Amino acid sequence: MRHPRTAATVVVALAAAVGGCGGSGAAQGGFTYQKTLTIYSDLPLQGPQAALMRSIVNGEKLALYDAGGRVGETPISFESLNDAQATAGGWTEIQTGDSARAASQDLEAIAYIGDFDSAATATSLTITNENNILQVSPASPYVGLTDANQYDQIGEPQRYYPSAKQTFARLMPNDVAEAKATTQFMSSLGVSSLYVLSDLDVYDAAVAPLVAAQAPQDGITLAGQQQIDTQTNTQPVGYAQIAAAVAATHPDAVLVGAAPGPGVEALWQELHNVLPGVKLFAPSTLATGSFLHTLGAAAGDTYVTSPILELSQYPRSAQSVLRAYRKLFGRAPTAYTLYGFAAMQSVLAALRAAGRHIDNRLDVVSAFFHLGELDSVIGDYSINSSGDTSLSTFAGYRVGSGGRLIELRLISRG
Repeated sequence: MRHPRTAATVVVALAAAVGGCGGSGAAQGGFTYQKTLTIYSDLPLQGPQAALMRSIVNGEKLALYDAGGRVGETPISFESLNDAQATAGGWTEIQTGDSARAASQDLEAIAYIGDFDSAATATSLTITNENNILQVSPASPYVGLTDANQYDQIGEPQRYYPSAKQTFARLMPNDVAEAKATTQFMSSLGVSSLYVLSDLDVYDAAVAPLVAAQAPQDGITLAGQQQIDTQTNTQPVGYAQIAAAVAATHPDAVLVGAAPGPGVEALWQELHNVLPGVKLFAPSTLATGSFLHTLGAAAGDTYVTSPILELSQYPRSAQSVLRAYRKLFGRAPTAYTLYGFAAMQSVLAALRAAGRHIDNRLDVVSAFFHLGELDSVIGDYSINSSGDTSLSTFAGYRVGSGGRLIELRLISRG
């Protein structure tokens, strides 16, 4: 079954390698096949991050194209779905649920690449897991999706796995790893006193309490901690009292855990006005053009920690992929392109490892979690039994004019 509104099958534009249709028959070259298997992708293809998300999808397409559009004698089809709505400005729970159900109801579906946002993955994972579909997210760092943690919500991660089987993995390090990298970055910049503000959105703000817990271990005094609601307050005046309370503790840095939006933009301006010269730290959830471009005068005091590196810092194999991307799509790739490419590569590797059981979802899941170390365009990595990556490198950035990220140093989470 194809999603009636959001499915967009890749057609022969990338060559017949990426196409394919179901049913038995004869394939070019003389061999026969019983059916085509389908890999689904679900990302927010509308809203402020649409261009970056399309670069991920194109990375997925390129990896499948490089593989000749098949694994062994089995043709692989590709369905790109959209979990966002233009009116919502990003992903929605309804759209995400529809996408996951569309994949789950397709008897040819063998894997699902997505979602990008942690909260979207929390929605889709319960559906794909119940149907034993391998799900690989290019991002979704929320630690509760894979690991029990004192800051998780009740019942995590088990509540995302109704089948009681581990079917999910992510390619970017989780929030615990980012928190460690963030406090290391702060220490390297001489931060000794930190105030932490954490949004009500548990998925986008999860890194904040983890940073607060990690800071003393890296020699940083926690000056204070407060929960905020950036969804309700969207004007700087709404944050005057909060900024004043932060200023009263005299920190030399503030970290804000939140998702991009008018509320956090207004908070940032008020913090900069009330605490001029104090370093403002943004987690990877805020490392987006839609947020960074709004900083204005606050840019010079803003620092970002992100697992996304400069393109030149990825392996040599990545440079070949980036060149092929420019040639095939006629546009500049992004670092996110490499995560799409790597996600598709890992799924194809699992299909190859499953051998004659390639069309059995549980066998593909098992094969994925036994792949060992993968030689990848995002660096050599392995996936542990919980679904977390061994990748450990983050970049520490300062924000320049126009929201441009200027790398200051690379950080290993240790």
